[in-house]
Amino acid sequence: MNWEMIGAIGQLGAAIGVVPSLIYLAIQVRDQNKERGRASLDLLSLQWADLIRSINESPDFGLIYLRGLQSYEELDPQSKIRFGAYLLRFCKQFEGMYFHYLDGTLRQSTWVALERSMADVFAYPGAQAWWRSRKHWYTDETCRVIDRLIAEVGKPQAYSGFTG
Repeated sequence: MNWEMIGAIGQLGAAIGVVPSLIYLAIQVRDQNKERGRASLDLLSLQWADLIRSINESPDFGLIYLRGLQSYEELDPQSKIRFGAYLLRFCKQFEGMYFHYLDGTLRQSTWVALERSMADVFAYPGAQAWWRSRKHWYTDETCRVIDRLIAEVGKPQAYSGFTG
């Protein structure tokens, strides 16, 4: 056996040893990416819950919300700001969830439930009026999704038993 043959065998051994290391590294990177996605989704879920809680913790905002859903234009300026700020946060949260859905972090069943929530809100003329005036604040992808939901919604029902 000559030195070239010994060198070739050594290189072959090193190459064979690298393959399991690369596989292990790929598995670790994939797991870290999944964990980062879950952590990001957990944060968005907490922010979503905080957003919804804002209606519960402010009795006067609950009334503004109900009136705003019926007619954004008829709200007084301060109520328009509060209602609009709520919808801004609501839609930004939705947008974040949408991108998690696109990258596979968010499950299809969860996404469908979120779309139903958005459709319930955007079935109302006040939410639609706000959206028309502010949709330029969102990504083209988000605009397409919300515009589709508005086009598909039927009669508003989510808050039909409430008065504002």
